[in-house]
Amino acid sequence: MRLQGLRQKSWVVVLATLAGLPWAGLPAAPGRGIAWYPGSVDDAFAAAAKAQRPVFLYWGAKWCPPCNQLKAWVFSRTDFIDKSRQFVAVYLDGDDPGAQHWGERFHVMGYPAVLILRPDGKEVMRITGALDLASYAQALDVALADDEPIADVLAALRRSSAPPARADCQRLAYNDWDGSNISAGDLEPMARQLVSASERCTSLTQVERARLLIAAASLLPSADVVRLVIDVVEDPSLSRQLVNALEGLREPFFNAVRARGDEAATRFQTAWVNAMQAAANDPQVIDSEQLVALGTQLAGIKALSHDRAIPADVATAARARVSAALRRTADASTRPGLVEGAAYAYEQLGDLDALYALAKQEMATAKAPYYYMNALGETEEERGHKDEALMWYGRAYEHAQGVATRFQWGSEYLAALLRLAPADHVRIQMVGAAVIAELDGPERIQARTRVKLEKLDGRVRKWNAEHQYDADVDFLRKRMRAVCVKLPQDDTGRPSCEKFLT
Repeated sequence: MRLQGLRQKSWVVVLATLAGLPWAGLPAAPGRGIAWYPGSVDDAFAAAAKAQRPVFLYWGAKWCPPCNQLKAWVFSRTDFIDKSRQFVAVYLDGDDPGAQHWGERFHVMGYPAVLILRPDGKEVMRITGALDLASYAQALDVALADDEPIADVLAALRRSSAPPARADCQRLAYNDWDGSNISAGDLEPMARQLVSASERCTSLTQVERARLLIAAASLLPSADVVRLVIDVVEDPSLSRQLVNALEGLREPFFNAVRARGDEAATRFQTAWVNAMQAAANDPQVIDSEQLVALGTQLAGIKALSHDRAIPADVATAARARVSAALRRTADASTRPGLVEGAAYAYEQLGDLDALYALAKQEMATAKAPYYYMNALGETEEERGHKDEALMWYGRAYEHAQGVATRFQWGSEYLAALLRLAPADHVRIQMVGAAVIAELDGPERIQARTRVKLEKLDGRVRKWNAEHQYDADVDFLRKRMRAVCVKLPQDDTGRPSCEKFLT
């Protein structure tokens, strides 16, 4: 239930806009649905080449709340289903055999991910959460009309000083430039390219150009970019159309705003609150997204205040708003997204009791209860209840289902043991051996699993910084070597496997 950055991406809003759908009164599609390709991913690309259609690749997970919202709010709707017929649609669950391999190939690490690809596998567009309802359908039409790979568009931007074509500029504006998909060394040049595009793409609307600036600020908030984004936020006619993009800004951006002085920070905070309030009170926005806007409003207040505190009256109103939303009826598909938005608001309020009660309540009826068990572990850890936290982390791992999911929750449990019970050699070795065994098989140490393994490596090294646990580290290293030797030489996960604790 921990959202990345200041918030999680608005995937429900995003994909509704893919089909150009308004929120209210959308009919369901009983008895029919998206025609997901029934064969392998390789075969799907072959079918796309034969049909001369792009590939719509969706990558998700059963336990992921935004993924469930996509299915409930978008993938079941007639308009979206009809739109999907223009693609070869591929559905990949992250626990499917080979799913992490495809995540590695296309550089997608988080759920959900949506990519538009040519039949030769080259990326045309990566769907971003930072879009408004009115303009996303137009962006998708651009992707359908022009299949030049986005990498080639960037190369042309670097090569030539001529104004880029409008279609290319739009794809730059609507593409997902999330920093998690870009290496640390590329953040600065990518941010510079987006700023350059905002200056040279004279055919774009103000809102589209502002998207490029906000994306650049999210990657690397240089002083010049921060100033330009401040101008966007302080213009109500722009900011209210860019809430989803603004919700992706991270702590470094707000630190840069504060560095401009108290007067500038106060003025910006007022504009930020107004923009987020407009989204939180918009009846055309679904409840879960209203709560995310509310949480983002609270996060901005804290980030821009000297004492990092939320005024009491604002906090009281926020709690009432969340409680009212949670009392509304929601089915098994839409409820997780609503709970996620509520949890985000509670996190900003620092209300650990409410977070605990919410996760405990949802765990009883959830299709993936381990998701909430892990959240209970996080909350108990923040409360300082070490034994209770470890119990919940352990239960989450015990109940987790699926290869990638079990490694994810298992590595979280092991990391918690390293933090909270560092001298418990027996349990650390036992859990460590079990978690490593989750990786025993081809194409398992790839994409998000590879990243999590690399993080676990760092956590174990930190735990043993004084070499007091050398014997335990040697035990875990040997267990991993037994997994590595079974991997084919061409398995792209083999280097990360062999590097573990060496």
